[in-house]
Amino acid sequence: MRVKLALIGCGSIAQLVHLPALKRIEEAELVAICDIYEEVAKGVAKKFAIEKYYTDYVEMLEKEDLDAIINTTWHAAHAETTIEAAKHGKHVFVEKPMAVTIEECKRMIEACRRNDVKLMIGFMKRFDPALKWIREEVRNGSLGELFLINSWYYDSFIHMDYVRAFTERFIRPKEPPASSPYTPTGERHLDLFLAHGVHHADLLRWIGGEIRRVRSCFKERGQDYVSTTIIEYENGATGYFQQAGIIRRDWDEGLIIHGTKGSAEVKIRFPYFKWRSEARIYLAGRKEYVSKLHPFRDMYLAELRHFVHCILKDEEPVPNGYDGLMAQKIIYAISKSASEERPISINGI
Repeated sequence: MRVKLALIGCGSIAQLVHLPALKRIEEAELVAICDIYEEVAKGVAKKFAIEKYYTDYVEMLEKEDLDAIINTTWHAAHAETTIEAAKHGKHVFVEKPMAVTIEECKRMIEACRRNDVKLMIGFMKRFDPALKWIREEVRNGSLGELFLINSWYYDSFIHMDYVRAFTERFIRPKEPPASSPYTPTGERHLDLFLAHGVHHADLLRWIGGEIRRVRSCFKERGQDYVSTTIIEYENGATGYFQQAGIIRRDWDEGLIIHGTKGSAEVKIRFPYFKWRSEARIYLAGRKEYVSKLHPFRDMYLAELRHFVHCILKDEEPVPNGYDGLMAQKIIYAISKSASEERPISINGI
């Protein structure tokens, strides 16, 4: 059996990771693609040897025999596209952030539930083998009871140099939109969190458990910014998430965990690189550091393979719509806390 798929939204992330990954999955058949720019849809279809292309995704959903879609549209289009696909009985994989608003996330979950289709969110850090290993050791009790969990995302001034190395030959519209659809709220701190911080909102919840409350501070100096958030977990642990840009050095992203029996640290690599993240654990009882070799990572391929597997085996994909909703709530709580200068409960969002 093969899962018949279509991809909607042929921008840079689709051309860079999703389309190459889908062509490598034997159990997946990429039937068609769609983009609102015909020259992009036509060019991408030719480049990736895809027989059919569309500029209207509703027409594609009605005409093609599909099992599922890969939703890599603009953030502001995630909800509408997902809900329409669900109405047509198609399973949905949607890139992060799940949507723009919390209400949109809820509508997406309800549409997929009502139409009995699966919904998976593209939090690819869950498929980083180093981070998966750390989480397994946390769940096995190797670190004991956790009491401190910190993570950070520092965007580098050479970010676009990295990106151009991958995207300079991508197929683009002749007349791109005048304003970026990736920043739909108009609130700079919230748009920054939705674009980047949402990955860590999911990562910290995945590693540390449910988050009870946050207290955040957001400061700007020209175009530079820093957001520092104190996080309280339901299990009593605390920690911080710090997001900043732009730093005048290399990309810097990581995770540190301290527990009653040991500690863990991870240096997370630039996401488009397939170079492994570096992780090690200190085990107090053995008085030694341990690490595990992960020579290669392709998180985007791994997450799409999981999505296809779940369709074939009729299993619930993880991360699912609820995970996407909770990450969205954490981001909105961080933004609200920074704006109102007070602690915000996740349950109150």
